[in-house]
Amino acid sequence: MLLRIAGYILLLFLATLVQADEKPELPPFHHIVGVKPSKAIDVPEKFKLGEEGELICATCHGLKDIDKTPVEDVDRSSADFLVGGSYRRITGFCYRCHDEEKTQRDNIHVMLDEQGEIKKKNCTFCHEEVLDRDKDLKISEVKLRLPIEQVCYGCHLKDPHFNAVEHQVEPAQQEMLDRIKKHSEELNILIPLSDKQEVMCVSCHTPHQYGVIDPEKPAGKQVKIEDLDKGIEYQEHPWDKVFSADKAVRLQEFNEQHKMQVQFSYQRITQEALLRLPAKDGQLCLVCHDFKD
Repeated sequence: MLLRIAGYILLLFLATLVQADEKPELPPFHHIVGVKPSKAIDVPEKFKLGEEGELICATCHGLKDIDKTPVEDVDRSSADFLVGGSYRRITGFCYRCHDEEKTQRDNIHVMLDEQGEIKKKNCTFCHEEVLDRDKDLKISEVKLRLPIEQVCYGCHLKDPHFNAVEHQVEPAQQEMLDRIKKHSEELNILIPLSDKQEVMCVSCHTPHQYGVIDPEKPAGKQVKIEDLDKGIEYQEHPWDKVFSADKAVRLQEFNEQHKMQVQFSYQRITQEALLRLPAKDGQLCLVCHDFKD
């Protein structure tokens, strides 16, 4: 994988040198232009190609005459800098054409092999050593490489989904702590909190594949998922028309204010991943929250 990436970077760099005499010098590692996409590349219709079907500046960029503009004068903050608007991560733009699956690293949460044995290497991404999964360990005994409230950030964003950050901003109030304790005992489930009694990623999510820890134990009770490689999955829903209409004006104002082209759609979750209880029907939420009429 590393060799493939290194080779790709070298190719882009050489392409930059080749074109330097004819057009404004492009930044290092700039995407190659002047070549036709291979059959492995799926270029959206919205992305323009040259007269002979080759990649051109306008394939990726929406700014007028960007191919004639000195690099230092290009407005990178413009919503039209990349076709389709601003992207949270540059890879999100790359995956408009490239197959995301072929660039992915191994899912370390898939911890059991076909025989049901532990993939010990995956344990040591988060833990300093492979632990005995049959022992009942306290959080202080699991020997994590980082503090438990930070360990997930080694691979994941701090805000991977809506309300992720909002759940981690302040310690839980006593009323909520009492509710968590009560429901944890009734449901025989583990809801870990930080030393400051704050909700963390692992309060709702478990990092372990179903079966790594005995499901009869509080630490092992979780939503069973058939294909962890696929992760969370959604399906389209008729309610999307109502949802989109309700958000249209506010979304337009947001995009104009931030020079973005964010789009939303309403979809229903069909498969949840690595959750201690189902969230799509509210079971997980009710461990902490009391939704009164």
